[in-house]
Amino acid sequence: MTTNVAPWVAWWLAIRPKTLPAVIAPVLTGQFLAYCHSSGSFDKAIFACILICAVCLQIAVNLANDVFDFKRGVDSSDRLGPRRAAHQGWLTPQQLMRAVLWVLLVAVISGAVLVLHGGWLFLLFGIASVIAALAYSAGPWPLSSNALGEITVFLFFGLLAVCGGYYLHTFDVSPQAWRIGVMMGFLTAAIMLVNNLRDRVSDEKADKTTLVILVGPTYARGIYSLMLLAPSSWLITETVLGWLALILALGLCWRVFHNDGAKLNQLLAQTAAFCLVYALLFVAGHLL
Repeated sequence: MTTNVAPWVAWWLAIRPKTLPAVIAPVLTGQFLAYCHSSGSFDKAIFACILICAVCLQIAVNLANDVFDFKRGVDSSDRLGPRRAAHQGWLTPQQLMRAVLWVLLVAVISGAVLVLHGGWLFLLFGIASVIAALAYSAGPWPLSSNALGEITVFLFFGLLAVCGGYYLHTFDVSPQAWRIGVMMGFLTAAIMLVNNLRDRVSDEKADKTTLVILVGPTYARGIYSLMLLAPSSWLITETVLGWLALILALGLCWRVFHNDGAKLNQLLAQTAAFCLVYALLFVAGHLL
């Protein structure tokens, strides 16, 4: 373990900025559709609160995961992924947990605006989101350790981020919003899948069960490919720019079958970036 890292660098690495496109992309697509279908009633303040709430929840998940994986011994010296703040001794678990609570407070405050605007249903969504953020790696039955990481990401960073955000402007959910919600769910879940593919050896040693461990690395690579190719193929039916998404997806699929171990770190970052590129292609295609 090392401690020769500047505090701001430690915090920057702890929030894992490379994962943030996974939440920005679905929010962007849902808000764009809402803007197109809101008949001039699009509320920029609601958009800002949705984005702040979503980003804060993602950061809270990352910080909490750093703490609880460290306490459970999931992070070890043979970890292939980026270094973790608690395990490296850059930040104490107490510091990270205080940060989790502060970030969740910001999420709750911005979420309260959404509850006042959208009604009691969004109170339930908010409570579920906070519970999921903590239960992802904490508690007696952590979601990430029981092969539920991908489905959790699909539901919260796909369907809820897109369709919930869309509803807050239109008080309805169009079939197109449901479809893009599913597609963004697949893409964000693919980030989780390649992360677990990289960590499968250390996860098994720590008695952590993931989808990759359940189905094996070969099938996991196939599932990853489907999670990228299905949304890219669908985007072709929406815009000619979908062909660019498909070409990029095919490149990522080739890489997942020809890389392993620490080499998947780059693919993980590229998959997260692809989510944002996909969202931008979706938006650009509808503006052409």
